[in-house]
Amino acid sequence: MLQFARSTFFREVEEDIPEIPQHKFNFVEYDQLSSRVDINDILSDVIGRLISIKGVEESNVGNRVVKRRNLTIQNIREESLGITLWGEIGQNFDENAVQQMSEPVIIAFTAMATKQYLGGLYVASTSATSFYFEPTIAESEKIKRRFSHSIQGIDFITPSTEKPTTLEEQKTMNRLMIAELRCLDPYQNQDQKFTTKATITQIDAQQGWFYNACPRCYRRVRQSGTSWWCDTHAYLTTIPISWYKINARIEDSTGGINIVMLGKTVQSLVNKACSILTIQEGYTDPNIIPPLIDQLKGMSKIFLIQFRPRGAFIDATIVKTFDDDESQMLLPAPPVQSPKHIPQPLTSLDPQTPLPETKKGVKKQLFITESTTEEIQSSPQQHPSSTEIQTSFADPSKKRKESRSDEKGKKIRHG
Repeated sequence: MLQFARSTFFREVEEDIPEIPQHKFNFVEYDQLSSRVDINDILSDVIGRLISIKGVEESNVGNRVVKRRNLTIQNIREESLGITLWGEIGQNFDENAVQQMSEPVIIAFTAMATKQYLGGLYVASTSATSFYFEPTIAESEKIKRRFSHSIQGIDFITPSTEKPTTLEEQKTMNRLMIAELRCLDPYQNQDQKFTTKATITQIDAQQGWFYNACPRCYRRVRQSGTSWWCDTHAYLTTIPISWYKINARIEDSTGGINIVMLGKTVQSLVNKACSILTIQEGYTDPNIIPPLIDQLKGMSKIFLIQFRPRGAFIDATIVKTFDDDESQMLLPAPPVQSPKHIPQPLTSLDPQTPLPETKKGVKKQLFITESTTEEIQSSPQQHPSSTEIQTSFADPSKKRKESRSDEKGKKIRHG
């Protein structure tokens, strides 16, 4: 802001001065965005040619339904970056005007926040975001020359007509107890997500709590001399990042199951990025659990679980967590009528482990319904009295003595 006071004076500049640019940007390379994930006080400018536009859709953000529009841009190295425009800025994006432009269409976005979803990076609009078509800058001209002979056009994608699921619907999606989860075939249920209400009881320190990851795909990288190798992106041009991977156990009143929690799922529970713990706070040993991570033990949540492949195995992976409105308690297991008929739970997700044929028997055996309880209470004559119960648990040696006395009395009477 400029402030003019009484002492301010103006002087006309007569000498030649360089032309003042109409726009000023501070662009960030796509592969540098990973260091800015969820750091909302550092916003980024990005530029690229437009390769896809999706219509406006609705999305749940907290307890609100918000409109959004997704786009994709591509840089001079043909690396793609997702763009999410929230609210009015997404609705005001005129895709009809884009159809009238000659390709390639170059577009620049300012003041974008870097986010991550399912292992992929994207940038999202903020209240300060603006976008500019064909800005008269050198970067725009370079991209335009690079793709001047490209035959790839802009893909206009029809938005989904499905209504977004509410928070309550997400929290109760395919709700199962842990005993039921363990009886599922993980190979046949990879496309499904399940929720369960449980408590974190153990954290496996032997398998580490973080690993060195590729900044672009978040896969584990290996050190090769002084460089780092990613199986997807070859040698890294930047240093790897620290990425949460916690092997833990969750339990409810029916049993427990081993799970894996990655990246942002863990960060949402501890409210701290993995790189802060490793770089700033010095927890560089993956086999020594920091106190902040150890405090997860005893935490009760509603867990959204998906079976995800890992080589020859499949992990029960926590995709998202929700706060539980009711306090969670690890209660003793309910009485079981016929234990021999309950399918044995899977002790491993090894593909060689035989899988049970059905999970229907679990509910029948693990839970006594209210109607069954009422029948027992309303029909006391069907059950032994307290005297009979005490008799049934009498000393067996005493019973044998009484039996021999009766037989001896009979012989005397018949003698």
